[in-house]
Amino acid sequence: MLNTSTQDPGAENGKFQALKSSFRRLISLYIESAKLTAAEKLTLLLSAAVLFMIAFILVTIAIAFGAVALLQLLELALSPIAAAAILAGFFFLLAAVICLLRKPLIINPTARFMSKLIMDIGKDRIKY
Repeated sequence: MLNTSTQDPGAENGKFQALKSSFRRLISLYIESAKLTAAEKLTLLLSAAVLFMIAFILVTIAIAFGAVALLQLLELALSPIAAAAILAGFFFLLAAVICLLRKPLIINPTARFMSKLIMDIGKDRIKY
């Protein structure tokens, strides 16, 4: 049987200090991991936003040129006022369809992207 009264109290204090130091190191590593994960997520979010803005600008320009070409094509068969009215009606119809289907077309993909980006902790966990 070991007699606990004969053990060195300095050794127990040293073990406690080593445990305390290891715990502080573990906490600092978790904080560093959280910072790196936040930087990664922010980079993905900003790159997706920039890509969206560039694509939006280019698609807007393409739609404008396509609308002008379609207007000129319709003017060959109809009067200019009728061609412009048909094209305006098409764009109003397109806007109404997008407005009615905004949840499956816009909201759900955006929410899926954001939740996958923010809540994806499965790959971030340390595997033992």
